[in-house]
Amino acid sequence: MPRRRLPLVLYAAIATSIAQPDAQAAAATRQKSLAQFDAGFAHCEKLHPDMRGQRDLAYAGVYRLKLDDALRAQLAQARGSAAYKADRKRARAAIAKNLAASAVAQRADLQCQALRREIAKNAANSAAAPAAGAASIAGPRR
Repeated sequence: MPRRRLPLVLYAAIATSIAQPDAQAAAATRQKSLAQFDAGFAHCEKLHPDMRGQRDLAYAGVYRLKLDDALRAQLAQARGSAAYKADRKRARAAIAKNLAASAVAQRADLQCQALRREIAKNAANSAAAPAAGAASIAGPRR
C-alpha cells in the first residue's frame, strides 16, 4: 500500500492554526512578565533614582532583546492593556507584602544591583555601536 503524503499547503495550514493560539498565549505571558518586571523595577527606582527612565533598556537587556522603536511600541501597547494593569496591580501588592521579610528585601536589593549593571552594559553597547557603524560607513582611511 503506497504511503500518502500531505501536500505542503496543508502542512502550512496546520502549523498556522497551531501557532495562532500559542501567539496569543505568548502575548498574555509577556504582559504578565512585563507587569512583574515593571513592579520590581519601580521598587528599584525608589531605591536608586539614577535608574529612572531606564525601564525599557533594562527590560531589553534582561531578556536579551534588541531595543528599537518596534520593541518600544510593543511594550507601550502591552502597558496600555487592561490585563497588564491588573497584573501590575497584583505584582505591586505581592512585592509590598513580601518586602517585609529581610531576606526578601536583601534579594530585591541584589536584583536592583543586577539591573543597574545591565543598564550600564546596554548603555555602553548602544553608545559603542554608532561609533563602530560610523567608521564602517566612512570606509578605510587612505
